[in-house]
Parts: sequence; structure tokens; C-alpha cells
Amino acid sequence: MVDIDIKGFFDNVNHGKLLKQLWTLGIRDKTLISIISRMLKAPIKGVGVPQKGTPQGGILSPLLANVVLNELDWWIASQWDNFQTDYPYQYQRSKLLALKESSLKEIKIVRYADDFKIMCKDYKTAQKIFTATQMWLKQRLQLDISPEKSRITNIRKRYSEFLGLKLKVRKGKANKYTNRSHMRDKARENAIKKLKEQVKVIQKNPTREAVNKYNSIVIGLQNYYSIATMVNEDFIKIAYIVNKSLLCRTKKIRARTGSITKTYLKFYKDYGYKKVFIAKTILFPIAGIKFREPKMISKNCTRYTESGRNAIHQRLKMDMRIIHYFMEQSSTLKGTTEYNDNRISVYVAQNGRCKITGIILKIGNMDLHHITPKFMGGNDEYKNLIYITNDVHILVHAMENKVLEKCLAVVNPDKEQLKKINQYRVLVGNNELDYNACY
Repeated sequence: MVDIDIKGFFDNVNHGKLLKQLWTLGIRDKTLISIISRMLKAPIKGVGVPQKGTPQGGILSPLLANVVLNELDWWIASQWDNFQTDYPYQYQRSKLLALKESSLKEIKIVRYADDFKIMCKDYKTAQKIFTATQMWLKQRLQLDISPEKSRITNIRKRYSEFLGLKLKVRKGKANKYTNRSHMRDKARENAIKKLKEQVKVIQKNPTREAVNKYNSIVIGLQNYYSIATMVNEDFIKIAYIVNKSLLCRTKKIRARTGSITKTYLKFYKDYGYKKVFIAKTILFPIAGIKFREPKMISKNCTRYTESGRNAIHQRLKMDMRIIHYFMEQSSTLKGTTEYNDNRISVYVAQNGRCKITGIILKIGNMDLHHITPKFMGGNDEYKNLIYITNDVHILVHAMENKVLEKCLAVVNPDKEQLKKINQYRVLVGNNELDYNACY
């Protein structure tokens, strides 16, 4: 495995090259590119106007990192997966089988922002790709690698660290190598420290909020590290240390019973661990975790090519013309910037369907509803917005019987849908509709 660390990546991104890459990707909005350019050139106190690099800690910097290194991804892919063959193979599998019989060397890349690894079959191939990648980064992107942190690692013998994990392979059945991944030692120590600190908080302030914070840390760690094949072994070690502290510090505040949340039943009902309650709230078991195979996403679904973006839009299963309609409207609407941004996010999150009836929304038959109205203290936050059809929107706000009867006949909601309508009616200050009276 080739481990390459780019020296001061975020400090050395070439501005001109980055803006050209955005244009090449299909980002042709000159106003947007101009804004990004001004952001890159924003003066730094005590330094002046930066000539290269992206803002440290800037919310856009990770995205710009992907834009810069997108070329690297495609260059690596062109050496194997996307190699242009003379014969047009119908299936990718057939193409790869043919490539294995050629003199080409099989390589694959895994990248997250500026952190990436290149997998190779043998040491000789690794040496070649190490040198080639170093030269490519210098010539194409004007980026240097860190000699101290870049190396070739034989993962049959040593661990290679990546994004809080350490990876190694071992020979298993049929003499095939399989991945054996763990949390990094430092990551495990940090997890223990974080959990023990929250235990101290619970000891001093045994409230539901403190317990929920502890639970959120547990489930957050489990969600992130569940793709490590030996994650259960790691979390048993964490649980052994943290639970000793937990049981000792909460001896006087633990309860025998309490509420069991839906989240607990969803993730931990199959585990036989002894239940622990504090402030009548159940604590999530640290060792209640199993290996979860990472999701595989088609290479064709990428934001960095026109065909890839079209593939993503097709997977969304919604009318993209409505998205474009929203974007065109943004400059003419009087709403806040937050409102304009969130209405698109809400539409996408609902898959272009009414939140209550589930029918497909269409231009002219869709309203963005504030769950808590502005006159009652509501705002334009994402969580306070839902898209519903015009008639459903009337049912939520209307008070006159004739109007309600007319819209009920059109919508014809079932009991579950009417229950949702009533929930939103109450939040806007209206009375609930009686199902039996309606039908």
C-alpha cells in the first residue's frame, strides 16, 4: 500500500488552477466563481493577501480539496479501472479479467479530502506508482509530498493508518487475504477519555440531558467505527474501562427501571447487556456494536462529471426541473437567504413528495408550510419547514366548515394522514378535525 501525505495541502493549493478546474467541471456561473476567488484572496491579518492555499477551517475548503484532487482520482482510475481498451467490453467484469492478463499493474485509490492511499499488488508496482504520483502532483498541481510521512507499507506485515482506523490483511480461507481493521490506538484512547469525561458530568449533574449527551457520544463513535472489521473487539476494550468508571461514579444515582427509547430498541434490542438507567433514561451499551459493511456507491454517480451529476439526479427520483425552478426563483423571491436555501433542501429530503399524503409535488400544487408560524415565533430553519400540496395546506389553516369539507373531499385523507394534518393544525392554533365527523 502506498501512503502519500501532501505537504501543507490546504496552504499550497494553486488558485488559478483551482478556478480552471471548477470551470472544467461544468461550474460556469461566473458570479459564483468570482465569489470563490474573492474568498481565496481574503486578506489574512498579519500576512496580507494570500497567493495560494484555501482558508484554514473554511467550510468550503474540504469541497475545494475534492475539486483539486479530482484529477488525481481520474488519473489513477485511467491506469486500471478506466483504462481505454481496444475492444469495447460490454461488462466491467469482463474488461477487468482481460486487463489482468495484460502487462498493466492493478492499482486502486481510496481518498478522503487530501488523505489518500493507493493499493497495489506487489512492492515493485508500489515503488513505480509512488514515484509517478509524486511527479504527477508536482507537475500538474504544484504540490509536494512530505517525505517523512509518505511511505510504502506492506500491510501483510504492518498496519497502515487511515481516518482513525488501522488496516492490515491476514491470510484466511482458501489462502485469500482478508482485511483486519481496528480503531487506531490513539482513537481508542480519545474515545475512552471523551466517555469518561461525560460520566463525570452525569455524576455531578444526573439529568436526562446529560445521559442523552452520553448516548449521543456512544452512538456517534459506533456509527463511525462500525466499518472496522474488528470493531467489536475494540469496543469491548473501551467498555471494560469506561464501565468501571461509570458503575463506580453513578452508584448512588442509578435506577432499576426507566424509559427505553425507540433508538435503543432499534440498535440494541438483540444484545443481552444489563440495562443501566440514570434519570429514568437508559444508557446505550458501548460494546453493543457489530461490523457493518460499507455502502458501495456506483463510480458513475459522481458530482465531478456531467454524466455523473445526471446519474445522481436520476437516482433522486424527483423532477429536477422543479429544483431548477427553485434556483431561478431565488433571485426574485423576497424571503431570506436561509428560506431560499432550505426550501430546496426540504424538497430534496422529501423526495419531491407531499409530507402528509406522499403524492408527487408539482409546480402550482405545492406549498412550503411553516410548522410553527412566524406570527407564533417560528422561523425559516430547515426543521420548521415542510412541503405539502395546496389542498393539504388549506386543511391545516382553514377554519370555515365549507372550505374544510371541500378540501377533505379532494384530499380524502385516511386516518393516519388526518392524524398528521391535525398535528400541524394544533401547531398553528386550530382545532383538530374529527375523523368520524368527516366521513
